Amino acid sequence: MLNKLNIRRRTELPLKEDKANFFLEISTAISVFLFSMALVAYFMTSAVISSWRESIIDGLTVQILPPSEQILPDEETLRIGKVIHFFEGLSGVEKVAVVKEKQIKKLMTPWLGANADLEALPLPKLLNVRLSDGKTFDFEKAGDDLKEIAPYASIDNHGIWLKKLIKSATSLKSLSLFVLILVLSVAVFSILYAVGTSLKVHQNIIEILHIMGATDNYVAKQYALRGFFVGFFSSLAGTLMAFLALRIVSHLSSGLETGLIGAVSLGFEHWTVLALIPLFSAVLSMVTSFFCVKHTLKEMM
Repeated sequence: MLNKLNIRRRTELPLKEDKANFFLEISTAISVFLFSMALVAYFMTSAVISSWRESIIDGLTVQILPPSEQILPDEETLRIGKVIHFFEGLSGVEKVAVVKEKQIKKLMTPWLGANADLEALPLPKLLNVRLSDGKTFDFEKAGDDLKEIAPYASIDNHGIWLKKLIKSATSLKSLSLFVLILVLSVAVFSILYAVGTSLKVHQNIIEILHIMGATDNYVAKQYALRGFFVGFFSSLAGTLMAFLALRIVSHLSSGLETGLIGAVSLGFEHWTVLALIPLFSAVLSMVTSFFCVKHTLKEMM
C-alpha cells in the first residue's frame, strides 16, 4: 500500500527526456498552423457564400447611362426618378436606392488608379435594387419593360454569373473541410507514433513499475499529463504563427479589396474558436495518449 502511494507521488517515467517529444512538438505546431489556416479558409468561404446569397442574389443593379448632351440638373433628376418609380411599382421589389457618387468612385479607383481624373469621365448613375426573392423575380420581363420606359437604363442581373462563382467557392469550402480532416488525422497519427515509440523505449521501466504495483491507468495518466502540456504549448506556438501569417496576409491584401469580398471578415465567434485551438489540441493529445497507452500495454503485458 505504501509503495502504491509513493508511486503516485513520483513520476518514475523520464518522459521529459524522450527524443520523441521533439518530433511531437514540431509536428503538433505545424499541424495546428495548417489546421488554423484551413479553418480560417473555411470560415471565410462560408461567410463569402452567405454574403453573396443574401446581398447579391436577392438584388440587382440598374445602370443609367449619362446623356449624350449636356442637360439641366432637373432633367437629370427626372431621368433617374422615372427609373426609380418603375422599380418601386414592381412586385417583389423591397427597396430602391441610388448609389452615391463617392461610392462609385471608390469602386472605380482599383481599376483606373488613384490618380485618375474621375470627374472628367461620364460615369453612369447606379441604382441598388433589393428583392424579396431573387429566385422568383422575372428579370427578363423587367428588363424588357424598362427598355420601353427608359431606354438609357439597363439591368445587371448578378445571379446569372454568380451561380458559377458560388459553385467554385463551395468547392473551395469543401476542400478546406477535407484539409481540416486530413490535418487532424495526421496530428492523431503523430501522437500515436510518438507514444508508441516512447512505450518501447521505456518498456523495461514500465515492467518494473508493474512489479512494484503500478497499474496501466497510472502509466497512462503520466503519458496523458505529458501529452496535455506538450500539446498545449506546441499548439500555442502553431496558433501564434497562424495569427502572424493572417496578419501579414491581411496587410498585403488590404489594397486588393473589391465590392464582392471587401466587407467579409471573421466574427467574434470565429476568433474565439481559433483562440480555443490550443486547448482543444491539448485535450486531444491527452485523451489520445491515454487510450493509446492503455491499448498498447494491454497487448504488451
